[in-house]
Amino acid sequence: MPDIQSVKTTDTVEISFIEVLGFFKRYFLVLVVAAIAFGILGVAISFLLEKRYTAQTILLPELGSSRNGSFFSMALGAGSDPSGKLVPELYPNILSTVPFGQYLLKVPVVDQDNVSYTSLENFMKRDSSQSFLSRLLSFGSKKSDKPAPKPKTDIGILSFTMEQERLVNAAKGLVQATVGATDGIITIESEMTDPVVAAMLVSASEKYLIEYVTNYTVSKTTQQVEFLQKRVEEAKKRQQGAEYALQAYRDSHRNTFLNVARIEEQRLQAEYVLSQAIYSDLSNKLEQFKIREKEEKPVFKVLEPVRVPLSKSSPKRFFIGIIFSVLGVFFTLSYVIFFKEKLHKQFV
Repeated sequence: MPDIQSVKTTDTVEISFIEVLGFFKRYFLVLVVAAIAFGILGVAISFLLEKRYTAQTILLPELGSSRNGSFFSMALGAGSDPSGKLVPELYPNILSTVPFGQYLLKVPVVDQDNVSYTSLENFMKRDSSQSFLSRLLSFGSKKSDKPAPKPKTDIGILSFTMEQERLVNAAKGLVQATVGATDGIITIESEMTDPVVAAMLVSASEKYLIEYVTNYTVSKTTQQVEFLQKRVEEAKKRQQGAEYALQAYRDSHRNTFLNVARIEEQRLQAEYVLSQAIYSDLSNKLEQFKIREKEEKPVFKVLEPVRVPLSKSSPKRFFIGIIFSVLGVFFTLSYVIFFKEKLHKQFV
């Protein structure tokens, strides 16, 4: 009985450039129509999106002496240069913290219709703040407003409800800050549906950043000034007391020539001179630290002041139309290949 040998044959499908060119030639008009139709659809959908406006300000901070080595300092875990100033690279982190979000929620705002709100939180909670599309997209995404468990004792730990957590995160997400890698220029911007509110938030963020950096830079010197002010007040009272005691003793012993009386007068005189010297020395040190406090305050130059934007920044209808056109060509091409021509079966 002859052996039966199975022979494996491999079919190779070769597609020439002419065939590919012919394929696109046959469906060129279809792809063009699909691109135009999807592009128009994208532009039409963009009209359903809310118009957003971007307000910004540009600041030029005073750079520390270790600007070139600031990244090395941060790698070592340092947040400031040797002069005690925060490096500009850390400024965006300041405007992305929970305390900053809490600060923004308390900022009073006025919208473009000249309606005043006592705080940004009330503005964000208004019913008309959401468009139909945004409400449709957010439908079913709300979580329960169950309060978070609070510590039994007040030890300074923040505790929010789910609603408060969302508001704080949303508030701090309204403002973005960037720092130029080479020039250190700070750009603070906010994109919102209301141009006036966006400008007010940028202005509030600018003040918060400058105040935070200033307090950080001069905090040590300010503490020393406050300490010296208390010591100066104490030294002044001591000097006045010593002077009063000396003069009172002289008045009561004006005609006394006893040596014991002279010894007591010399003691009171020495106490007065000592208290006067201490008061004078502390007063000089206080003035020096006050001067140092002013010198250490960082300087911020406003290159571009905050202004209410007039033109929208999004949606970018042309860009959306291009994206939809590309998607339209892709989906149409996939339909032709897999459902109409069924070219994928040739590779199976």
